[in-house]
Amino acid sequence: MKQSYSFPWSIRFTKLSLFIIFSLCLSSGEIFSEEISRPEYEKADRLIENQDYKSALKILLEFEKKRPEDDVLLFKIGFSYFRLEEDQKALTYFEKAIRSNSKEAKYYDYYGATLYFSGKIDEAEKQFLKCIELDPKAQKALSMLGAVYAEKRQPSKAKSYFLKALEIDPDDLRANYSLAGLYFNEGELANSQKYFEICYKLDPENYATVSYLIENLYRQEKFDEAEKYKKRLAQIRNTSKDPRISNLKYFRFDTFAIKDYMIVAQEGFAKTGELYYYYVFSVFDKSGKHLKNINLESSAILKEGGFKYIIGMDSIEEGAAKHSTSNIAYPELPSYFELKSVLAEILEGKVNFPYSTTVSPK
Repeated sequence: MKQSYSFPWSIRFTKLSLFIIFSLCLSSGEIFSEEISRPEYEKADRLIENQDYKSALKILLEFEKKRPEDDVLLFKIGFSYFRLEEDQKALTYFEKAIRSNSKEAKYYDYYGATLYFSGKIDEAEKQFLKCIELDPKAQKALSMLGAVYAEKRQPSKAKSYFLKALEIDPDDLRANYSLAGLYFNEGELANSQKYFEICYKLDPENYATVSYLIENLYRQEKFDEAEKYKKRLAQIRNTSKDPRISNLKYFRFDTFAIKDYMIVAQEGFAKTGELYYYYVFSVFDKSGKHLKNINLESSAILKEGGFKYIIGMDSIEEGAAKHSTSNIAYPELPSYFELKSVLAEILEGKVNFPYSTTVSPK
């Protein structure tokens, strides 16, 4: 029986990611529809549309003194606090809006979203269910219910709601991304690939999407397709203004098990210079403890001897980082299958690393 390991999608795909995608899915129509608007709030609406929520609040809070029961006004105040990530104030005003008008589905939608991002999953679920009771086509509530059930480790229900959301809006990035992740964790790689590719079409600059696509394709042994996305990932990294991306030295492209170990395979972005690591295979035990890195290394000294690559290892022993090199060297880049075979031999203790140095750990 084939053994498969993966990092749980609920860990790797965080609530922060969902919040960003939830925010990206918002449109001015959410706030300025005729059903929940007033002509006198036009200036505040323009400020909200320009994402100047603090200035909008100054106007709206003054109106509240005159119209404390106006559900539209209360919702706009709650929405502004929601976008400023002042969750408690947002919750207070969404509750006020619902008390003033309990028949407006959208109020429950945003109330539920605020509860969800505050970590109150069960309460959020109730609000989203109330929302779709009032409006069965409340697309964002359906999508967020998918997120709720994914969080509760109920993948079947999660997928059901995400698919319902996509029937209404096939371009919902949150639903597509989440479905891709759920299928990825379940080993349904063809389905996962399908939804990741949709995400890529919707947002071709998203580093995480391209990274997951590469790993998905490696799991399916579609290496030629993966190479195309590797080049795209490098382009995204090289042009990114986000230092968390632009400063990356390696990208993850595969995860697999060898006996009781989980291996995370990474490849270097830069493959030039006197010394560099082409591949880094991080080895973890069952508990998730990082034990060592096994590397495919290249150096100028190695090339002088007629070789391009050698197998090395970095491990932590008694607080010091120990680097070792083996007797396994290659004149050309070895195949991925060959490297995986060598990894298995190393983890079985069949490969010696006679040359070592000890340095301060970074």
